[in-house]
Amino acid sequence: MTTEEEDNFILSIHAKFPYHDKEECLRLIEKAASISFDSMFKVVEEICRIYEPDKSEIGSPYLHELLLLMASKFEHPLKSMIVDAASKMIDNQDLEVDDVSKRMEIVKSYPGQYSALSILYFSCDDTEEKLEPIWDDIIAHWKKNGT
Repeated sequence: MTTEEEDNFILSIHAKFPYHDKEECLRLIEKAASISFDSMFKVVEEICRIYEPDKSEIGSPYLHELLLLMASKFEHPLKSMIVDAASKMIDNQDLEVDDVSKRMEIVKSYPGQYSALSILYFSCDDTEEKLEPIWDDIIAHWKKNGT
């Protein structure tokens, strides 16, 4: 179950991550670490799904630096898989849809990790929308169980 603090944090950075202010990025990474795993995965999502109009302005090396720093701040069974996907996204490399569907099924076992699930969902080019029913099933499963 999400907390109000987690919800507020996630809303505060969604599509507004301060890439150009490294000090603020570091502060947000520390804050996410003090809130929840989903908050931490949300920071990872903001790093790999950059909303800036010109991603090249920020540069992949800097985004990888932020990703590695974020990854150093926590341990979670999903961390390696999610960081791997995020790293590939930073480098504009799509994962295979079938691989992503398997990874999403793994995330299903970790209720409430919406940001981790979102990273995977957007890590491939699912032109046939194979992931839609998997996404819907996982979300329904989590909601049924109160997360």
